[in-house]
Amino acid sequence: MAFGVTTPDFSEGCAVVFGGSGGLGRASAGLLAERGSNIVVTYRTRAAEAESLVTELRQLGRQASAMACDVTDRPSVEAVFQHAVATYRRVHTVVSAGGLVFDTGPLADFKAESFRGVLETDVVGFFHIAQAGVPVLRAGGGGSFVALITSAVSRTVPCDALSATPKAAVAMMVRQLAHEEAGHGIRANAVGPGVINAGMVLPMLETPTRALLEAATEVTPLKRWGEAAEIAEAVAFLASSKASYITGQVLMVDGGLAA
Repeated sequence: MAFGVTTPDFSEGCAVVFGGSGGLGRASAGLLAERGSNIVVTYRTRAAEAESLVTELRQLGRQASAMACDVTDRPSVEAVFQHAVATYRRVHTVVSAGGLVFDTGPLADFKAESFRGVLETDVVGFFHIAQAGVPVLRAGGGGSFVALITSAVSRTVPCDALSATPKAAVAMMVRQLAHEEAGHGIRANAVGPGVINAGMVLPMLETPTRALLEAATEVTPLKRWGEAAEIAEAVAFLASSKASYITGQVLMVDGGLAA
């Protein structure tokens, strides 16, 4: 007698990981591949890192490919899905793992172009991913969206209202997708990382922001930073059949910081 979900984690097709060249995206793509998925990763500027990841994924015995993509440009996002379907026939998982590092400070001094960049990358970017991805998942008989709501990371202020705004917007879109697309076999969830020792946080470790990150750790119940692998576990779980009755949720993987 089986006491859990025994269907395979991933069926034929592929997972598309937007922002797969970064720390959390790379870890998520790698774990999805280890669990049986073919992978398409996207990158904005880090082509070498993306191609290196593709090589590693192929060494796992998976099919993998990388594509340049600017998520603020709808045709660029659509081209990624067109490649995924043409190459792997269907898409079963869409992971949004991109983000932006910016300089900020008091609201009165915050640069308008920086705030616009945050909104374009995080909110408009996920909007494009969702709109372009829904018909692809529908055509494939369903699937899963998983959004990493890391939002932008500031080099000077790690957690403020300016970075919280896009997080809330993406979470709202995830919940709306969950309600609207359930009838098509599509689930939508998000992962909310805490302070993770990877990806966009790394540049902050060599700046005065490190003291702020360490202060955040002090008020985190588990008293440590998280690892990219711990975020990847949450992504892979929510994307898999083991989470088949979970949709519209934000899973906080933050050491208890938001508790």
